[in-house]
Amino acid sequence: MPSLPILFIVLDGLADRPQPVLNGQTPLEAAHTPHLDQLAALGTTGLLTPLTPGVPLESETAHFILFGYGLEQFPGRAAFEAIGRGFEVPPGSVVLLASFAETTVIDGKVRRDTLLWEKRQAQDEEACDRLCAAIATYETHGLQFVLTSCGRCEAILTLHGHPSRDITDVDPFYNNAYAVRAQPLAESRHPQAAARTAAALNAYLSWAHHQLSRHPLNRDRQARGCASINFVLTKWAAVRPDVAPFQEQNGLRAASIENYPLYVGIARVCGMTPVSTPRETDTTADFRQKLCAADSLFAQGYEFVHVHSKAPDVVAHRKDPLGKMRAVEALDAALGPVVERVANQSDFVVVVTGDHATPSSGPLIHSGEAIPILLAGGPNVLSDPVTTFHERAVISGGLGHIRGADVMPLLLNTTDRIRLHGVRHQAEARPYWQRRPEPFRLKE
Repeated sequence: MPSLPILFIVLDGLADRPQPVLNGQTPLEAAHTPHLDQLAALGTTGLLTPLTPGVPLESETAHFILFGYGLEQFPGRAAFEAIGRGFEVPPGSVVLLASFAETTVIDGKVRRDTLLWEKRQAQDEEACDRLCAAIATYETHGLQFVLTSCGRCEAILTLHGHPSRDITDVDPFYNNAYAVRAQPLAESRHPQAAARTAAALNAYLSWAHHQLSRHPLNRDRQARGCASINFVLTKWAAVRPDVAPFQEQNGLRAASIENYPLYVGIARVCGMTPVSTPRETDTTADFRQKLCAADSLFAQGYEFVHVHSKAPDVVAHRKDPLGKMRAVEALDAALGPVVERVANQSDFVVVVTGDHATPSSGPLIHSGEAIPILLAGGPNVLSDPVTTFHERAVISGGLGHIRGADVMPLLLNTTDRIRLHGVRHQAEARPYWQRRPEPFRLKE
């Protein structure tokens, strides 16, 4: 079978909205991107909706879908966060990500002022580690709570004793917003377990607040005029993942290049080889290093390499359209070797897209706009007339408007790996031709 490799580039939060400061252009549209434009001219383009029009996704859900998995298999983000940081998710347990926060209590309600990881101060990390030990274990409603620091003023909260993952997030996701009481999800198939878990979590968080408020470390902070680290905000309840490895799911030996724990966790859960390169402060140098690592992985026989950059998303969350434009330009500057290889060798296929839209102005965290996508390289890609790569240009592209679930079949087809629909040589319903089906053997 063919071994044409696939370079799968995801520029996090790539899509955006028209920005007044950019004369009504999106940051991608306003950016000077000669390499992305060349790739668009060499290949075919379109718009990608990860799930359904207008519905914004978080990165982990979008990646899970783009990698060929169904939402019914999704374990919850905290599983990726935990596994990416070296934690196990015990069978039958539930894990949540817990963020230490400075909060103000107003009429009994807890207002999120700031998350400590947002400040990125080493002394705060040390403080949070000490505070974590003070609220590390608790038991109520028949559930046991274990809080373990994972650095960056965050922790993994593990619930034992037959908990339910069907509970709401407590973190309001915005500063100056009130923490949300944990509630059982209405659609839970086990409402009693969900109600018990929500009640237990609310009890633990109330107890934790009292413990943290009275802790000597916080008394010292208050004496020095610093805000108390007096609450942990939980989110993304998850269970132990149970998904087929990427090679079994899609028929490709796969690796993923990124430093962030979330993406390391996604790679481990999906059976991809996680590869971390030294993080560079210069966006172009950092991305170039990742692309060089991808070349090395292809040389080792990997057939699918995911390369991720967080740069556009980080700046967009700061509501900085000009900064996002510059981040895109910095990433484009690293793509010269990719363009040259596509133009002159056609020995691999490259995809460039995003996982969601991150608006660089306005109140939304992520938004539901479709994301530009391009596909270039190899002998089978039919180029379209589009010669620039941005949200407006690719509307008329040859790929049309596709969904996240379409991406892996599209790539398997482009690289001559797609299974003819209706033909089955393996017990599992997979989209690719099985390379070594079990041969028929005559009985003696």
